[in-house]
This record gives sequence, C-alpha cells and structure tokens, in this order.
Amino acid sequence: MKISRIGILALATVMSLCSCSGSGSSEDDGVGLAVVDNGGQSFNPNVPSYSFPEFLTKIDTTDTLSNISYKSFDESLVTEVSTQPFEGKECLVSCMGNYIYKQGGFFGVCDKEGEPIVAADTFAKAEFVSPTLLRMYLYDFDGSNFVYADISDKSEPKIIEDYSFKSSNIKVSERRQEESDRVLLYIVANDNTVGQTGYDTVTQKDVSELPAGINAKKAYTVTKDGAYYILTFDEFYNYTIYEGTYAKIDVSIAGKAGSCYIMSYEDNIEAKTLIDSFAHFDDDNTDTREDDFISFDFSLYGEDNYIVTLYSSGKLISQGVRDGSQYYISVKVDKRCFGDLVRWVDNTVSREYDIPEENEEQEK
Repeated sequence: MKISRIGILALATVMSLCSCSGSGSSEDDGVGLAVVDNGGQSFNPNVPSYSFPEFLTKIDTTDTLSNISYKSFDESLVTEVSTQPFEGKECLVSCMGNYIYKQGGFFGVCDKEGEPIVAADTFAKAEFVSPTLLRMYLYDFDGSNFVYADISDKSEPKIIEDYSFKSSNIKVSERRQEESDRVLLYIVANDNTVGQTGYDTVTQKDVSELPAGINAKKAYTVTKDGAYYILTFDEFYNYTIYEGTYAKIDVSIAGKAGSCYIMSYEDNIEAKTLIDSFAHFDDDNTDTREDDFISFDFSLYGEDNYIVTLYSSGKLISQGVRDGSQYYISVKVDKRCFGDLVRWVDNTVSREYDIPEENEEQEK
C-alpha cells in the first residue's frame, strides 16, 4: 500500500510547521506563531497553541480488534419482509436472497423465486445463523430441541442433527498469479474461498490471545503489501476481518489523559515518517515531570518494538528495538513539533474512529 496523495500533502505541511530539517538552535523569534494555550499558567510566544484531542474523550474503550473491515454475516443481513413477495406463503425475514416463510403453522425456507428449499411441514421455528445455515426448531415450547439446515446446495439441502465446528474444514491454499512469479495464499472454509484477495502471508493465531468478547473458533494473522489483518471464524464459519492495530498513542495535556490506537497502515507509516523527520539537538537534561507529553508505542505488530515519547519542552526519548537493533536516545527537538504532533493525532487518527452522534451531542 502507498500513502495517499492527500496524506503526503498533509504530512509535508506538518513537517514544514515543525521546521524539522537541518540542525542548530531551535530558538525562534515568534513571528506568526500563536501563543500556547494548554491549560497551564505560563505562556511561551515561541510555541504554537495546542489542546487536548477531544475525540479521545468521546471514543468508547477500544482494543486491538476495534476496527472491523468486513463481516461475512451479521444481523443487518437478516431483514424483515414488509411486502409479501409470494402467494400462499407468509415470508417473515430474508437473508441474501433466501426467505424464512410460514405456512400452515410450520416454518420453512424458500429461494428468491419462492421455490421451497426446506418445506414448511416439520419445523416450528427457524433462524439464520449464517447466509447458508439455519437453526430449525422442532418444537416451539422447547428451545433446546433443534437441528441445522445447510442450504449451500439448494438442490440438495442437508439436515444436520449433530452439527459441530471442525477446524480442519478451514485450510490455506497457494495460487500462483498469472503472468507473475508471485504466489498468494488464500484461506478456504468449507471449500469456499474467503474474501476476494490473496495474502502474502497467513499465520494461524491462538484464539486465547484475542481480546475478551471475540467469539472465535479459529483465527489467522494475514499480511498483504505490508498491511496486516486478523481473520476470525465463529462456530458457523462466519468470518470477520479486522484491520490491524499498529501503534498505541497515549496523550497527557494539562492533567487530561487519554489513549487510542493507530488502526491504519498508511497512518502508521505517516506517524513514523513524521517523527523521523524531526531535527535532533543535544539533550540539555531538562526535567520533564511537569511537561505535557505524547507517546507512541510501535510494538503492537512486526519486528520493530520501540516507544517514542515527546514532551512539550521538546525533549524526545526513543527506546527499544528497531531494524533489528536495540537502542536508546534522548534528544531535543523544536518545541513546535510537540503541538504539531498532537494536532496530527487530532486531525488524522481521529478519522479512524466512528464517533457515535449521541456521544457528540453529550459533549456539547
């Protein structure tokens, strides 16, 4: 993946604001710069204003699997039928062209032409658990008495009495691209290819490592062109693709603290590039205990495992493992870079979060 043209322009703007090229004194005459307004008692005309990113107060508690890229099945795919499409059948809900219908007190399944797939002559209730699998109840007064109907082959639907998830039904296959030496990996579940694209790498992931609340029977970490994703499968082989989480950001300004994740590959590259562009000066051992700060933990994925912390005084500490080498640096950068980095988070990373409108109203 490449950084978008808009992202490059935004990055160039921030880099120019930070005066991040060259070396020498970071002093400035203050011409054209706003007065700092971070809630403190002192003001420095040489530092542009910055404030706490308010989107951090509006987002719900997030985790490393907060950004869903795609779901093969969810409740939104099951819709109530408002206008009856067929005579003699009372259709209740539809899902991807198939209908649950009621006839003579029994429930069945029909296709988009109204042709029965599972006749309404046995079951007292039916519900979709995947686009091609339904839970069929034998008695309406006993919710534990049910079987499953597999309608993936409409001409030969199968009633399954002892349904169970089988990990072996999910496999990985290799396919060489036409007119190319590139080999991509595809995940295949029940002989059906998952998604529309292949991946550079596919690694099975221990489901116990997933955040609490993720209903997964099997999971994979996959990569494509540098970006990575987490794929999970539930007991009915429904899969969810989560955008990878690349870095954790912690912000503390004027006693106000908050955190978020970078969940975009492009934004993660942009953050690293921006921080790397800061011109370094000798550390003057400034005490940072009273400073505002912003910290980037780039250790969530990949070979790099390092943390960068920038203080409002301009002190920057970076430590960990990067490019296979362990390091520690403590330097000074232009103070203006702190405000610009905070604003970059507020303007760019905030777009990764879908803030509910009701939360926005409560903040007003």
